Formats: sequence, structure tokens, C-alpha cells
Amino acid sequence: MSFRRARSVMSAEIAAIRRTDPDLDAGDIAGFTLPILVRALGVVAIGVVPLLVVRNGETANEQLVPVIGSLALVIICAAVVAWLISIFISGLVVMILYRTRPSSSSRLVMRILTDSFMRIDDSTSALMLLALLAGLLSLAFGLPTRSGDELANSVLDDLLAAQIGVLLVALGFAFVAESIRSAADIVDDQSLLLAWPWALIIASLSWVLATVAGPFEATRMLTILLHEWLPAVVDDQPSSQVIAELVPPSARWWVAFGPVPIIAAIWAYEAYRHGGFTAIRHFFDDDAPPGLPDVPRDSDSSEG
Repeated sequence: MSFRRARSVMSAEIAAIRRTDPDLDAGDIAGFTLPILVRALGVVAIGVVPLLVVRNGETANEQLVPVIGSLALVIICAAVVAWLISIFISGLVVMILYRTRPSSSSRLVMRILTDSFMRIDDSTSALMLLALLAGLLSLAFGLPTRSGDELANSVLDDLLAAQIGVLLVALGFAFVAESIRSAADIVDDQSLLLAWPWALIIASLSWVLATVAGPFEATRMLTILLHEWLPAVVDDQPSSQVIAELVPPSARWWVAFGPVPIIAAIWAYEAYRHGGFTAIRHFFDDDAPPGLPDVPRDSDSSEG
């Protein structure tokens, strides 16, 4: 009885498939595989650094791990400071240019700051799990290549340092994205049209200020961290000479202005994702009424 029932169910399933007339469409397959492939490439990209660390020997990791860790710490520090500066400058722009009351601007800044921090807090656990999984896959692929005379704790220490470095870099990108979105949210309270253009300007300026001057100046931090982390002799050269070659005086400006195209790419993605181009597109739409004034939406504005 059960066998006959199973046959009838299978016959019904096969008949349903035949009625749908399956079609092998290359566009549909690409639309199905492309999002999966992009996410798989993201996991691979996160796992590349731990894989290199696991496959390298102890001598090579004496140089690679300090460089990775130092760069990761510099990036996260610069991103966090740029995030705070971006929110602060956005509040000043709203208060000075759009003439909102200081108390209203302060409440707006604190609300956006809290919302942004909570979004980063929500994404941190996912980034930690992703870095852990990528590190475990790297360990599985790379560990068989290690020679038997190398210490096991050295492999685990290097892997942990690489995973933390990757996590900090990913968090740095998250803070840069949040600096853009927070600036747009603050200015959007007054100007829907110029919110995202302002966000690009403010985020880029905040990164430059965070990396060029102050206690978190990037090349200064990187030099100090490398001096503390690298061994005294690297490839038969004093570590100070190697650091001077890695961090020349011109590196300060490369660190300050080099990531601006990356910030612009993140801005474009965030603006597309959160509908930032919609207001601009509607403004230039032929059907939109011309000459609409940009009226502040804050009831506490000092004007009016």
C-alpha cells in the first residue's frame, strides 16, 4: 500500500515537471549563480591571508604577521576616528549651513551615532563568524603543507593573528561605510537632495583628517607598531632600515589620499543600496515641478 502510494506521488511529481516544460536559460542560470559566486569570492578573499600565514614557515611569518597586524590596527584606528569625525562635521554642517538649533543638532547627532553604533554591533558577530570559518578552512587546506619540525603553537598563534587582522580590516570597511551613511542621515534631516553628495565630501575629508594629523596619524602609528613587532634583524638587515623602506615620508600622503577612490566606491554602493540617487534623479526628472525650494524639515530650525 505504501509502495503504491509512493509510486503515485512520484508519478504526479514527474507529470508536474513535464507540464512546466523545463527550459535551460543561460540568463536564469547566471542570475542564480552570480550572487552565490560573489559571496563565495568574499569568503575566499577573507581566507586568503590566513591561508598564506598557515602555509608559510615560521621564519616567513616573523615578517608577514607583524606587517598584517600593524596594517590592520592602523586601518581600524583610522576608520573609527574618521567615523567619529564624519558624524561631528555633519552635525556642524547642519547647524551652521542649515541654521538648526544647537540642541536640535546635538540630539540628531547623538541619535544617528547610536543607530550607527548598533548597526556595527549587529554586523560584528557576523564578521567574527565569517573570519573564524575562513580561518578554519585555511587551516584545513594549509596545515598539511607544514613541515613536521615546526611548532604547533606557532601555527595557531599565526593563524589567530591573521584572523584578527582580517576581522579588523573588515570592521574598518564597516566603519567607513557607516561614516558615509551617518553623514547622509544627518544632512538628510535638512536637505534630501544634497545629503549623499555631502556624505561623500564629509567622509573623504574625515579620512584625510584622521590619517594626516593627530595622535592617530597613520604612518606614525605604523612605524611604532612595526618597531615593536618586527624582530631586530630582518633578512640580515636592521629592522629600522626595513621599516624606513616600508614607510617612507611620502607614504603619509598615499595613506591619506590613496583610499579616497575606495571611499568613493563604498559611497556609490551605499547610495545605491539606500536610495541615495533617487532624490537627485527625481530632481532632474523632466516631470518634476521646476524651482522647488529645499525647505528645512526640522521644526526646531532657527529660521522661520
